[in-house]
Parts: sequence; structure tokens; C-alpha cells
Amino acid sequence: MNYTLIAAIVVALLILCFFLLRKSSKNEKDSTIEAPPPSAGEGTGDEVVEEQDESIENILEQEIEPGSEVERTETEPEEITFEQAGDEEETEIISAAADEERTAGEVSEEQDESIEDILEQEIKAEPEEEQVETEPEEIESESISESSQAKKGADEIIEEVVAAAIDEEASIPTLTIEIYETRLRQKEKQQQKALAAAISEQDDIRRDHLQIELVAITDKLALLSDSYNEDIQWRKEALAALEQFREEVDPSEYVQARESLLSGETETAEQVFSTLIEKNGPFAAQAAFHSGRLAEGRVDLYLAMERYRTAVDLDTERCDYLRAAGVMARKLYRYRDATPWLEKLVQLLQETGKDDVELALARRELGYIYALNSQVKKAGPLYKQAMKALSGTLGQDHLEMGLSWYQIAELQEAKGQYEQAEPTYSTALAIMEKQLGPEHPGLDHILEKLAGLNAEIEEDDKAAALYQRLCSIREKSLGPTHPKLAMALQHLAEAYRLQGRYDVSEQNYRQALTITEENHGKDHPAVAAILQEIAKLCIRQKRNDEAESLQQRATEIFQQSMQGREENLNEDDLNLQGK
Repeated sequence: MNYTLIAAIVVALLILCFFLLRKSSKNEKDSTIEAPPPSAGEGTGDEVVEEQDESIENILEQEIEPGSEVERTETEPEEITFEQAGDEEETEIISAAADEERTAGEVSEEQDESIEDILEQEIKAEPEEEQVETEPEEIESESISESSQAKKGADEIIEEVVAAAIDEEASIPTLTIEIYETRLRQKEKQQQKALAAAISEQDDIRRDHLQIELVAITDKLALLSDSYNEDIQWRKEALAALEQFREEVDPSEYVQARESLLSGETETAEQVFSTLIEKNGPFAAQAAFHSGRLAEGRVDLYLAMERYRTAVDLDTERCDYLRAAGVMARKLYRYRDATPWLEKLVQLLQETGKDDVELALARRELGYIYALNSQVKKAGPLYKQAMKALSGTLGQDHLEMGLSWYQIAELQEAKGQYEQAEPTYSTALAIMEKQLGPEHPGLDHILEKLAGLNAEIEEDDKAAALYQRLCSIREKSLGPTHPKLAMALQHLAEAYRLQGRYDVSEQNYRQALTITEENHGKDHPAVAAILQEIAKLCIRQKRNDEAESLQQRATEIFQQSMQGREENLNEDDLNLQGK
């Protein structure tokens, strides 16, 4: 018997048994999920499982940000969307897993590259264009441009024109401060003529409206730089709003409105905003607000009030709408209208929990309205809160503190508390002088108030000094022929007369006379009033003949004025009878 052969067979059988036993052991392990037995000193199996669970939680915490609703599940890579992948690293993992499952016969690297190239071309091409199967290198940029231009219609051309108008430089209004001032002065002359007509026709409502707007124009001219910058800011905000409204208006109207805002004329833009208001869509309140701002900028205050009212009616939660409406109502002496708007403004700002400057100013404005509307008990606490916040935040010498003291002095004066009002005005003036300078146009109103109060309490020296400063400021800011300068000169002349300085008083009266004649003509009743004052000075200086001549001329002017009024009244009566 061949022992060598037998030995070889035995060895083969042993090797076969070894592999069979190994395969059986492996199958048992795969079919049963158990934790491996602990090694010496490692504790029980349950403890190991807990440690594994903790490590898994740690991994999940790293992968899923707090608050994420995405669950990590075992799934095929192609089922995981890019929205579920939190970052670029996860996206790369997903792509790698997908690549591993591709077979050798699927997409090759060259095909992947060509697909990427095609996708890039699709993104660059127009959405409506059909994709042509071709090699990417055969598609030239010139042919794409020509094809795009050929497919553009009229709407696309309009869009290009509009887009060209919306560059960074064009977004800045081209209105210069010189043109702005010229328009204000033209507006002032128009209002003065209209006021004269209203007085002649005894149209009291129209007269009051024009007087209020003339005061606003004068203030804008006195603070020309500030009012110009404010107007430009409002135009920029209107331009930004117009961009939001763009899809709601006709393209040609959009272009016209934009050009009007850039050039300085705003009525066209206001008409576009009015169209949006009439549609009563989602932009109606915003359109009303910006239309009001533009109307206020060109001193059409009553239209501005109407627009602001519309804005707050449509949206009662906007602080800027409420503030604009409340302040405008106060300027127009509509205190009852202003009160609920400003109360709502304070409420909204308080709900934010911020006791800041904006809230302080809102409280002060509301307190001012309460005081003007004879609700002093409500005004007091608001002023205390406002001034405490302003002084703590801005400082005792801030301009807003000066304005606060000025308002309190006004209220004291209105109640007849002249002795208390005088030092309060002086405190306000000292703060404003420190911040603005002694000759700043912003001192106009407080100088006029304080000078008048000193004249009332017979402090003639103080009154004269203050009126002298006021005349100097008005001559510089408004010009040497402005009607408000003539008024200040008359007050100054009266203060000098009370001091017994008749010669200086007469000089100021005659300067006021020249300005008044230039503005209103030599036969205006205001001219006659000044002539009478000069006549009184002539009598005190023993120039009786000159005084008589001046008085005679004044009397003739008054008689002509009365005769003209009687004729107007008779004509009105005839018109009424005819109706």
C-alpha cells in the first residue's frame, strides 16, 4: 500500500475539515448580534452596551445640529437629498458612497465631465432655448449672445432700459441745494400772493392754511442745509420704495416716476403712489406714507396730512407712519387727531422693552400734545420720563434737552407764568447756543419767544438785545428783503422806542417800511401801519409837519383798503342773490 498517498489524503481531509469548521463559526457570528464577551477587568456586557450607546449619541450630536429635524437612517445614498446634508463635507460623503455602488459598466469619468460641461452651458443659456447636443468646446460665446439678442422682445428691452437707470450713481437725486432754494423761494412768493388774495376775499380757512405753510417754508429756508438733506433723504427712501412697487406699476410709469424723483420734481412719483393707494393692495400703506413725505417736502402740508392718515389707517403697527401723522397733525393744530396716533406710538415702543431715545422723544411729543390740548396732568409724567431718559442717555447739554426746556417754557408762558417762563427759555437758549453757535438760524424761534416775553415784562434792554440778534440771523438766513425780517425790525424799533431811543427806532422802522413796500406794494395796509408808527416818532422829535404828512398817507391807504373790501362784499352779495 502506498503510505505516501494515504498520508496525502489524510492531510487533505484535515484541511477540508478545518475550512468547514471555520465557515460554520463565521455564519454563527453573522446570524447573531451580540456584544463580545468582556475581557478581564472590563465589567459586564450591559456596561459595555451603555458605553456604546453613549458613544453613538456623541456621534449623532456632532452630526446633527441642535434643533435639527433630520434623522440619520440607513438608506441608499441616492435617497439622501442635498437639503438633508448639513454641509459640504456631508455632501462629499454621500457622493463617495454613491460612487462605490456604481458598477463598472455605468457612467465613466469622461461621461461625468461631459455632463458637468453640459449643465454649465444650460445654466448660461436662456430658459426657453432648446439644448443642442454638441461638444461644449463648439459652443462659442458670440453665437450665444447673438441668439439671445434675437429672442429678446419689447418687454425685455424695457427691462434693460429700467435696469440701466438703476445704477449706483443714478440712485442719488441730482437736485442741487441751489435749485432747491430757488424752488422754495418761488413757492414762498406764490403762497404770499395766494395769502393776499385770501385775505382780500375774506377766505379765513384758506388764509389760515396758507399762513401755516408759509411758516413751514420760512423754517426750511432758515435751516436750508438741514431741510435740503432731509428732502434728499426722503427722495432716496421713495426711490427704494419704488423698487418694491416695480412689479405693481406700468414700466413706463415706473421710469417717469424714477426720473421725477431724481430730477427734483416729485408730483409724477406721487401720482404713481396714488395709483397704488387706490388699488388698496399690499403696498398701499407704504405708498401713502412715501407720498405724504414727498408732499411734505414740497410744503403741501394738507395733502401730506391726508396721505399720512391713509397710511396709519391701513397699517397701525408702523412707528414711522404714526410718528409722521402725529407730528403733522400737531403742526396743523389738529391736536385731537394727533393724540391717538402718538399714544399708539408710545405703546408700541414701550412693548419693545427698550427705554431708549426714540421712546423718550415719542413720550415728549405726546406730552406736548397733551399740554397743548389742556391735558396738563397727563403731560407732566411724560415730560419727566422723557427728560430723565434724554439727560441720562444724551447728556444735560444735548440739543434735545434744549428743545425740551423750550417746550416747557412755551407752556409756562401760555399759562401766564411769565416770571417762570423767562428763566426756562434762558436755559433752553444757553443749551442751543452751546450746540449750534450764537448766530445759528435754529435759534430763530427761541430768540423771538424770549425777546417777546422780555418786552411783556418790560425788560426792554434785554428785549432789544435779543431782537437785534434775531434781525441779524434773519437777514443772513432769509435775505435782506424777507417779510419776517421786516417783522423783527418792527419789534426791535418798538423796543428802542420804549427805551426812548427814537432815532434808532425810526431807522429800524424805515428799514422795515422799505422791505414791506417791496413785498406788498406801497398801498398795502401793512405799509400804512408802519407809516403811523414813524409819524408817532416824528411827533416825539418835534417834526410835526413830517408826522402829519405820514399820517395822511397812512389814512388814505386805510381808506382805499376799506373801500376795496366793501366793493368785494357788495359783489359777493350780488353773486349770492343771483344764485
